[in-house]
Amino acid sequence: MRCPRAYAALIAHARRLSLDFRFRTGSDEIDSRATRDLDRVVQFLRDYPGARLLLLGFSDAAGASSGNLKLSQHRAATIAHELELRGVHSHRVEGFGSAMPIASNASELDRQRNRRVEVWLEPAR
Repeated sequence: MRCPRAYAALIAHARRLSLDFRFRTGSDEIDSRATRDLDRVVQFLRDYPGARLLLLGFSDAAGASSGNLKLSQHRAATIAHELELRGVHSHRVEGFGSAMPIASNASELDRQRNRRVEVWLEPAR
């Protein structure tokens, strides 16, 4: 599946961090691992002053596409808010709905993998 143009433009000069934030079904509530990962991101960013953080949210394909788009945006905004509470500002916070699934959406486990916020880092200019 091809990625949306807006996504490709956002990540063109960025590097993806090796973690994703995960969410419960139909919610923008983070899971228990995400809480620990927030602190890992904050620690990681200390070594990259001036770098710009991109948070890109996704949903599974269950439900209406308009609802999935809103939910993916809310998920990215939730992570941005949690990082802001920890002193980290996010440069871009975007949602892409069910675009670019990393699993098939055929099972609950697959859908869980698709409900994510990707973390990208754009170098300081």
